[in-house]
Amino acid sequence: MSQYKLVTYQSPQGPRAGLVVDETVFDLAAATGRAAYVSMLDVLRDWDDAKGLLHDAATGAAKKGQGRPLSNTKLLPPVPTPAGIFCAGANFTDHMMEMAKVQNIAPEPDPKSVGLKPWHFIKASRTIADPGKTVALPTYSKMVDWEAELTAVIGRPARNVSIESALDYVAGYTVANDLSARDFTKRPR
Repeated sequence: MSQYKLVTYQSPQGPRAGLVVDETVFDLAAATGRAAYVSMLDVLRDWDDAKGLLHDAATGAAKKGQGRPLSNTKLLPPVPTPAGIFCAGANFTDHMMEMAKVQNIAPEPDPKSVGLKPWHFIKASRTIADPGKTVALPTYSKMVDWEAELTAVIGRPARNVSIESALDYVAGYTVANDLSARDFTKRPR
């Protein structure tokens, strides 16, 4: 099976969806023969068909030879304007204990142990920055925290999905640096 990565990169025509094979970036629309695959959102909107085309595109991309070296390519966020960013809060006991200590409060019980569902929150898509970009911290906060996060990119609409079939909806994974103003994230008691 051909190894590949999906990226968004800066081209002379603007941001484009790309396919990385052997340290070379190929235009995804050209590699798949689908002119509509300009952005990663275009690809995700057609994920059921797109995922079948990617293997063939990755296998044939090197033969076409019309790529650009990854080392000379400006990468952008994989999905620069996602429809939503859904985050799971307090989903690790050790993290909850650490945050309680930092905020000098008593730790809350593990939500599962007291029969509660995990809590989630949404971040605005405008909060995404280019890879390697310096992010200006908010001046109103004295306690900005960062966390490396595993990010799942969902490839098709999902609602009330069972645990058993949840991974069928994942198009891929990326990493994120989640910044939080901890002095403004205390939940009311």
